Amino acid sequence: MLNSLIEKLKEVKDFRKSQGRRHELWVVLTIIILALLTGNVSYKQITSFCKAEEEKLIEMLSITSKTLPSYSTIRRVMLGINIIDIQSILT
Repeated sequence: MLNSLIEKLKEVKDFRKSQGRRHELWVVLTIIILALLTGNVSYKQITSFCKAEEEKLIEMLSITSKTLPSYSTIRRVMLGINIIDIQSILT
């Protein structure tokens, strides 16, 4: 199930500038969704979820950079993402 979600999230157009981008948008979105599903709803809670589950997330998502998105990245993505884009690929 997670793999099919990831494949869908890879279709979402990345609105961020390429300069300084460390994480693929699908990685950030997947982490946000997993955090939300476990009851972590604020930026701070999502960041704490990242830290608490860091090793599992890096392995599960095959993240090569060995780092997870920061508070700022999570916030920027959540504020900038077009929810219509997410809805359209998930339905």
